[in-house]
Amino acid sequence: MKYSIEIYKNGETTAPGPEIYFMKEWDKKYLLYTYVFVIRGNGKTMLVDTGCGDIEPINKMLLEEFGGTITFNLPEDETINAIIKKANIDPNKVDFVFISHLHHDHASNIHLFPNAKIVISKRGWLEYMKKERPYYYNDILFPINTIKYIISQPPEKIILVENEQEILPGIECFWVGGHTPCCMAVTVNTRLGNVVFPSDVSFTYRNAEENIPVGLNYNLWECYEAYKKINDRADILLPPHDPKVLEKYPSGIIK
Repeated sequence: MKYSIEIYKNGETTAPGPEIYFMKEWDKKYLLYTYVFVIRGNGKTMLVDTGCGDIEPINKMLLEEFGGTITFNLPEDETINAIIKKANIDPNKVDFVFISHLHHDHASNIHLFPNAKIVISKRGWLEYMKKERPYYYNDILFPINTIKYIISQPPEKIILVENEQEILPGIECFWVGGHTPCCMAVTVNTRLGNVVFPSDVSFTYRNAEENIPVGLNYNLWECYEAYKKINDRADILLPPHDPKVLEKYPSGIIK
């Protein structure tokens, strides 16, 4: 089964070099995009990530942490509602939502797709459910409304992905970790080959291609293992925060 992919920008921010490239680029700051990806095929409409919600709490947190030098910018024409309109999607007819991990810029809008099956990492979800969860320490970064929405859904609507699992013919998910315990990559078969969405274990192309762990990691060695898996599977890589994605695919379409 071959699928098509549409790429939609969903805001932007900047980050210090060492947050992106572990122990490197100390004197640099990088522009980062956020994306929402739409997959179509096999009679299905699907999303990889649901993007940013309300950015005011995020910017308040960034102000306290960085003193106003870093903010998140979400223009009206890049919001999830604008993306839904551009993509000509009926939110009620989205079949699957793949959540690469539970951070605010990837999972905030799950509730807008009430009939979609939610696909998330089983390992990451179980880590969140533990009484002691040091890697999920912040209800702004891991929005609590998203968590409550997932919990409220009937079991048949939640797919908890094991370490590696086929979801549909031509679509597989595999756990990568590294950045957060819930990081899950998605592989989608297209006419151009296998496209891998690596989650935030690879912010940019350089992380996976040059084997440079993300600076914002909770487990360094998981990053290295993740890059092996990603590079073994990917004919095309779509890192979730690299502006070069739209330079490589200016039409925003892969099919």
